[in-house]
Amino acid sequence: MSLSRLYQGCEALWRDVKYAVMARNYARVRELSALLHQARGDEQALRTWLYRLKCVEQEPVTLPALRNTAYHLLGYWKDRLPPHERQRLAQRAFDHPAGVIAELGDRVRREGPTYLATSYAFRDEAWNEAEFRHQGGLYRIIVDAEEALAAGDPTKLSVRIESLGDASDRAT
Repeated sequence: MSLSRLYQGCEALWRDVKYAVMARNYARVRELSALLHQARGDEQALRTWLYRLKCVEQEPVTLPALRNTAYHLLGYWKDRLPPHERQRLAQRAFDHPAGVIAELGDRVRREGPTYLATSYAFRDEAWNEAEFRHQGGLYRIIVDAEEALAAGDPTKLSVRIESLGDASDRAT
């Protein structure tokens, strides 16, 4: 497996899970971001980072962290929504942050921004895969951590990177 392709895959997965991580604990966002940057160029460190990410996925979503995530996501629409709509969503985020996040997910699917279209914050799925471009090709990273998590052993983590063809054929 190409080390640079593995790193790009980890970055793509991070792009897609960052807000789902934030919904658990904002400190985890800073921690995982720093660890990913430090792991660049080291396959074992990248695999350990993936294992750590999958451990965080098992942590519960908390109401304060969910509120924080809703407010962060609202920031993408501060210039796109009329003031009364932003205010409505900001007020609703305190009592019903999951509802606000779901509403923003609907907006993302309709209007963008495309950066958020693949975010796990808007889908109830395991954080197992992400698509990315690398040197003109389109790829998918697939992470299976079931055995690793059950054993508490990061070396049992399975990572595959599949080619999806020419990047010009599809958009991520």
